[in-house]
Amino acid sequence: MGITGSSGLIGSSIAGRLSDKGFAIKPLSRNFKKEDIEECDIIINLAGASINQRWNKKNRSSILNSRIETTRRLREFISGSVKPSLIISASAVGIYPSSGGMGNEPVYTEYSQERAENFLGEICIKWEEEALALKDNLRLAIIRLGVVLTSKGGALPKMAFPFRLGIAGRIGSGRQPFSWVSLEDLLNAVEYIIENNELNGIFNITSPKPVNNSQLTEAMAIRYKSFIRIKIPLLLFRSVYGKSSVLITEGQYALPVRLSENGFEFKLPDISDAIR
Repeated sequence: MGITGSSGLIGSSIAGRLSDKGFAIKPLSRNFKKEDIEECDIIINLAGASINQRWNKKNRSSILNSRIETTRRLREFISGSVKPSLIISASAVGIYPSSGGMGNEPVYTEYSQERAENFLGEICIKWEEEALALKDNLRLAIIRLGVVLTSKGGALPKMAFPFRLGIAGRIGSGRQPFSWVSLEDLLNAVEYIIENNELNGIFNITSPKPVNNSQLTEAMAIRYKSFIRIKIPLLLFRSVYGKSSVLITEGQYALPVRLSENGFEFKLPDISDAIR
């Protein structure tokens, strides 16, 4: 099994889980060659520069191109003699239009055709287009990820920092959607897709119980016993993070309908349980 992006939090976690299940794991560097994938029956494509940085011209190019070029490289190398039985390629729920939390936000599933007209949408659309070019004569699954929560790293420890200091900060109106998934459920979902040969196409990997920012803040405040409640103005995030502030100040409700339709069960669907 080959994994691009195997050094990241998600990649290393997937590699560890599947290694324990008996899979031989082969990390694929950004400049992998055709011979590197010739013996890979399964390829999991996770490579991409972090989106959690200011979106200046240089960083935007790196964020987009790191995803496109790696996926295109796979497409160029995979042909008649080199054809894995399964490719799982990452994307994100940022492909759906985001909302600043004005109320009555739509809910998106894998069957939704609406697309975001912003940088996040551009990344996901182009990333998926490259992956979809691989679908002929092999099994392809595109996994649209929500925010992955785990104490091992990523978003949760950063989010938890002010709460550990006793400060529970609701962002703006607090109505911004927040689609998330626990790392455990993400690993279980990837394993489920691998094990069930009939599964292919698009899958939202998010909790079936998305929350808004107020609900997230309340769950975090209870978990860390935060006693100071404040409202943080959106302008603060926009002035500090620029256009990338939408990662915090906006969001979308996404549901994992296709996983549920195919019998997958989430172990940690509630935000309070996941944070604990």
